[in-house]
Amino acid sequence: MIKRPLVSAILFGVSIPLLTACGPMYRTVYTYTPPSDLEGKRCLNQCLAMREMCRSNAEGRAAQNRSNCQQSAMVSYTACISTAKSDAERAKCTDSSYSCNEQANTSQCDADYRVCYSNCGGIVDSREVCVSGCQ
Repeated sequence: MIKRPLVSAILFGVSIPLLTACGPMYRTVYTYTPPSDLEGKRCLNQCLAMREMCRSNAEGRAAQNRSNCQQSAMVSYTACISTAKSDAERAKCTDSSYSCNEQANTSQCDADYRVCYSNCGGIVDSREVCVSGCQ
């Protein structure tokens, strides 16, 4: 988890994240201690299956969104090229499919997994670790 605000800049039509503050960046690291009993360990297997299904669903949604974005970008680009009346107008047509790079957001899957893990009798410890700009 980044503890510093992010801003995007547009450079040659590409959005680039820029860091706005000076200082260290932190990420949360989790340590898992499983339960000692057999029932707790079986329960953890259900947590793992739930997390994998959640991640798979998130990946599928992101892939579908990328596909829809690419289709839309192609339609817009083709329409622009076909209606342009000069080379200058055609030069203004841009293929925006490069911005169709949505990644799967699995953070909720991981949060749900940690709750499930704890509910099964496991212990989840967290700590902040400096990953950049550390003193």
